[in-house]
Amino acid sequence: MKIAIVGNGICGITAARLISENSPGAKISIFTDEEYNYYPRPLLDRLLSETMDLNQLFPYNDEWYKKRGIDVFLKTRVVEIPRDYDKVLITTGASPFVPPIEGIKSEEVFTCRNIADVLRIRAFARGKKRAVVIGGGLLGLETAKALTDRGLKVTVIEHNSRLLPKQLDEEGGQILKSRIEKLNIEVVLQVTCDRIMTEGAKTCLLSKQIGKLEADLFIVSAGVRSNIELARNCGIGIEKGIVVDKYMKTSCDRIYAAGDCAEFNGMVYGIIPAAIEQGTVAASNMIDKPLEYKGTTFQATLKVMGIDLTSIGAVNPEGEGYETVCRKDAPKGIYRKCIIKDGRLIGAIVLGEKDGIAGLTRIIKEGIYVTGNKDALLGGEAALAEWA
Repeated sequence: MKIAIVGNGICGITAARLISENSPGAKISIFTDEEYNYYPRPLLDRLLSETMDLNQLFPYNDEWYKKRGIDVFLKTRVVEIPRDYDKVLITTGASPFVPPIEGIKSEEVFTCRNIADVLRIRAFARGKKRAVVIGGGLLGLETAKALTDRGLKVTVIEHNSRLLPKQLDEEGGQILKSRIEKLNIEVVLQVTCDRIMTEGAKTCLLSKQIGKLEADLFIVSAGVRSNIELARNCGIGIEKGIVVDKYMKTSCDRIYAAGDCAEFNGMVYGIIPAAIEQGTVAASNMIDKPLEYKGTTFQATLKVMGIDLTSIGAVNPEGEGYETVCRKDAPKGIYRKCIIKDGRLIGAIVLGEKDGIAGLTRIIKEGIYVTGNKDALLGGEAALAEWA
């Protein structure tokens, strides 16, 4: 069997590994427009801060690919579905969203999504003093920390009322903001970027909320959009992403899609656990071992600027019928919140500590009823043993 995988991120490499392990003799070809083999994107901040060398970024050497019958074609942009393969998996991921702001294409403005981006930023940042990061999501905050480690004075601007709006609520966001500001990073919320302009030797961000903000370089971290061009060009069904069924199959019978480019039940997950799970399901079905994808529980276990954060499930539900229990210690930067509906735990935030995360995750995923002392949900693993 000949299999082509378009894209070389965590989803594509997971699928390639599983196919090689479960279908001996399969010929697997990976195509990527990057000039590097697979690397974990969460390590890019270390490359930016130069606390990790480029050659340390790659978990697999050439022998690993050769042993598994995987051929990788670097610097190869696929513009149409390869015809001489039995099955094709599209894992083209996503690209940074760049808002249509005047001046956004200035040479001082960058996005940070891959190795090439990081190397360009590193080269430009040498000798520079100030940076502005537009966007207070995870990638924006990690980029801000990396630039701070390089000796730049960094300001993060975020249009929402809190940082990490997908992972935190208002209280958690305020505690995180306070901890980040102690790292000498300025955070300004509810700010929009209206224009980036050059005045002589100076480059400024213009905002109606704060006026002018001068910097030497600007990083745009305003989210991502699925890479669906290949599917569109080939007539495959698309919406926000490439539409797939529970087997990760597209509207074309021999073509599958997974990861940040795929849309399942109207949702593009855009998180690593979903990319791994979808890559696993796609790989199994491509070698005729039926496996269904049932969706992924949103979970992010992060270390944001050295600060532990776990966000699981629905942390900002809308509507009525929810019960919330909280514990916070603002001076220590600790915050725990659990959201309950119909007797079941449906979401949790744990900021500033790690104890109890495994138990909370299990309770949510297994749909366990949390009767009795619900304040025990705010404790560690020992307290959660009540629902073991």
